[in-house]
Amino acid sequence: MATDVALDLGTARTRLATDQRGVLIDEPTLVALDTSSGDVVDIGDQALDLVGRLPRHVVVFRPLAQGTTVDFDVTARLISGLFDRAGISKLSRARVIMSVPTVATSIERRALRQAAIRAGAKEVTLMEAPVAAAIGLGMPVQEPVGSAVAVLGAGVTEAALISLGGVVTSAARRIGGGDIEQNLATLLRVRHNVVVSPAVLEEIKIHLGSAKGRVRGHPVVVRARRISDGHPVDFEIAPELVNAAVTEVVSAAERLVQECLGDAPPDLSQDVSTQGVSLVGGHALLADVAELIETATGVTVRVAEDPGLVVVRGLAMCLEQMSNLHALFREIDR
Repeated sequence: MATDVALDLGTARTRLATDQRGVLIDEPTLVALDTSSGDVVDIGDQALDLVGRLPRHVVVFRPLAQGTTVDFDVTARLISGLFDRAGISKLSRARVIMSVPTVATSIERRALRQAAIRAGAKEVTLMEAPVAAAIGLGMPVQEPVGSAVAVLGAGVTEAALISLGGVVTSAARRIGGGDIEQNLATLLRVRHNVVVSPAVLEEIKIHLGSAKGRVRGHPVVVRARRISDGHPVDFEIAPELVNAAVTEVVSAAERLVQECLGDAPPDLSQDVSTQGVSLVGGHALLADVAELIETATGVTVRVAEDPGLVVVRGLAMCLEQMSNLHALFREIDR
């Protein structure tokens, strides 16, 4: 019997679920690769643990950027490793539903689909992330009612208005939470001559960052490396520095939601005024982002519970109702 698999392959994190066992994997989208032999050393959490502890010929690689694959072969091997970790063999003839950003091109969609097939999937269906998120939130996506959702991911930020099983209006840009960390790393390098571990930067972003530029908490001392001489140093990161790195990304999210809602038909706009907008994705955990978008749009904005898992849960729900939800599926050969 075929195994049904839901796969949310994101820029920063990958989630895998089945209809029978729920969410099985929620790990970083990372692959440790031996460049001399081409072998995969490890994936996910284990690959993250190897960062900074590897010989020169082994690199920790992120095979996706801005929501799409940048290395087809490594992406296929990552998916294969995820299947193995979840106990899904090629003999199980897995049927896979994968999320895809609305901004992804037909070529990018085809690459994701083929990577999953190469990893052992029998058939692959693609669903746009905002639709999967709306399903995961229990929104009435198949009814003539406007459901608004914004997916704030690490590599892509997108907003969509959904009605009667399809996207009515949408707006997306290839920018996300990962850009905040890159901006912060650049500020530390240029202004203060230090580099800090990416994992630490992610924690600092959530701990100190504010979408509205508010000062949250006190400066945090982290272990850094001075660029000029390579010496390890203790460096104090202030909330103001983190907020400077946040501005560009949250402003993009604000504009995208405004654009999406601004293009909505009047009747559906009324629905959104009543129901509000839901935020999902890991970037939705940034402090004050809901308040910022609510002020900009004039409608209620709420952050979903466990926002990072909403998309994969929506995909998993589709596995249970596959025959009823074909209208929502975005096949690559359309």
